[in-house]
Amino acid sequence: MSNQTADEKLGRTQRTRKFLEALAHTQRINLVGLDFLSGIIADHPDRVYHGVNERPESNLIICGELANYCLPLEPIYQAFANPFSENSGYGLPQIEVHPLGKWIRNPPEACIQPDGHSQIPGTDSIAILVTALISDRELFCSPSQESFRDALVETYGMIHSPVSELFAKSLNNQYGARVDFTAGQISIKGTHGFTWHLGGIHDPSVKSYTLSSSIRGGPLRIHTEDTFHSMRVCKRLSYLLPTLAQSPRLFLPDNDSEEDHDLAKSPEILSSVAKIWTPLQKAIDLGEIELLDNSDSE
Repeated sequence: MSNQTADEKLGRTQRTRKFLEALAHTQRINLVGLDFLSGIIADHPDRVYHGVNERPESNLIICGELANYCLPLEPIYQAFANPFSENSGYGLPQIEVHPLGKWIRNPPEACIQPDGHSQIPGTDSIAILVTALISDRELFCSPSQESFRDALVETYGMIHSPVSELFAKSLNNQYGARVDFTAGQISIKGTHGFTWHLGGIHDPSVKSYTLSSSIRGGPLRIHTEDTFHSMRVCKRLSYLLPTLAQSPRLFLPDNDSEEDHDLAKSPEILSSVAKIWTPLQKAIDLGEIELLDNSDSE
């Protein structure tokens, strides 16, 4: 009869060797990924290179078609030197986004965390990120890269720019929205003949958006001069556009949505819409909708 403890002791050496081999394997595959990254840099010497700053301020410069990017290298060095240290961070570092043709002092930053990278070497992740930034048009159009799109739009503003055509196409494909860069306005069709308009984009005094609506091509009515003061989720288009597409039906108590919508809780917006849409005014008069004060929500 075998002794379980004796059997476990006999396997110690083999298990320990497997542990050390597994650690060594992670180093080998990262070296393979490093060759991949080196090949990308060699193929694009004028578009991927080390910046003039040395450690700890060093950056890898990537020149895309839409903008130029700085990838901070110190967090990468620290992560590879000791992934368990407090300074190693988590995931890829944020990249700086600079307009084509110049460097700016306080650039927007984008967080690009590719999906499905948990099973590949870190050097492969870096190489894939660099490749994506070289072909930044495709990255911009990816539905999952909202942070990247936001940083580029912040870089150039809502005007005709290297990203304006792609930005308009992206909003139309994802939400059915249309962008008027001349007027500085994003429009999307809602329910009950409403078309909603997010404007004030060219007005420096507007922190988020001016929200207005028109009904079946009629005149515009402004519901709030600045969503920043009317609701919490005041600027994120990935929330505002699909929510407006369901409005004003979404404002009624018997709407089909199970989500807790911030837009439908703004007393300023609700009371303004009620003046031009009878079903909402009736629901307010019957006490089915309570206009709560959210003046402190910003």
